[in-house]
Amino acid sequence: MKYYLLEITDENGNTPVDGEGNPIGPFDTSKTPGAGLQLEFDALITGYDVVSSGTSIALYGVPISMLRESANLAGYQISLTAGFISGLPLANEDQRGLIIQGVIFKPYGNWMGTHQSLNLIVNPSAVLNDKGQEIAITVDGKKGDLFSDVLMRALKTAYPKFQIEISISDKLVLQEDGKGVYPRLAQLAASMRSQSYYVINDQSYSGVQMVMQGNSIRVFDNTSGNGSAIKILPHELLGQPTWIGINTISFKCPLRSDLRLADEIELPVNIISGPGELLAVNSERSYSSMRDKVSFSGKFQINSVRHVGDYLSADNSNSWVTIYEALVLPEGLKSE
Repeated sequence: MKYYLLEITDENGNTPVDGEGNPIGPFDTSKTPGAGLQLEFDALITGYDVVSSGTSIALYGVPISMLRESANLAGYQISLTAGFISGLPLANEDQRGLIIQGVIFKPYGNWMGTHQSLNLIVNPSAVLNDKGQEIAITVDGKKGDLFSDVLMRALKTAYPKFQIEISISDKLVLQEDGKGVYPRLAQLAASMRSQSYYVINDQSYSGVQMVMQGNSIRVFDNTSGNGSAIKILPHELLGQPTWIGINTISFKCPLRSDLRLADEIELPVNIISGPGELLAVNSERSYSSMRDKVSFSGKFQINSVRHVGDYLSADNSNSWVTIYEALVLPEGLKSE
């Protein structure tokens, strides 16, 4: 069954309290399986050159004392762990985990008739201090240097407390000496993607992308497939995968946290596969090729993740899901 754990803390890990002394969280549905406060969220996680806006989270059923100005949560850290726990035959507890983490930028109370909610706009970037970032990101490289080496030096200096993961093509080298100063990661991401397109001029190339997730920063492109793809099982697909653009697909799964940007995945060939079959076949007509096969299969690299939650909704096909976009991994562009 659906599960979430919403935690709000200050920089020291302490839970805030409202004007009446009541702790604001943690809100944990594992203590009341099958029941809990209504929670709604829609979190888009993609490259910083595409989007850097915040995520909206709405929690219903909290007391009025948590909606007053005395319970000002601006600047507090927030984390949302979600997924499924035991209760449904196909629920996979290993796939639940941290899906949203950041700093509350704008908290406000809202009333709709008799319904009141605590609404939180969450900045996807962790704030390191009251100025947002310890120092600006300084990129300094010489002609012939690998993009990966230059970016590793710059990001380690600007984000010393973060884990830096870089997996991009070795064909990306600086065409000339260059130095740049970027106040924010989004500005660096936009610049690097533009420069990578210039170096690898191919319509199937996705360009360099950057994303901050939790305490790690990932830098990747679609040439970094390592051959160890994560298999998507037939029962984990909600509907057919769909082509949404050139070399780009979209597919939907029950809410899960184990697939991140830059991960390589493999779609199943069909949805009738031996003992674990998803469909019961009792006639030749029911074994139609249009019903038992996924419209396409193969290996892809995830470049966009969208978590959508509506805790008390009965629509199990749309209310607690993760929607992925993924790129075909072009063989001709892989690093040698």
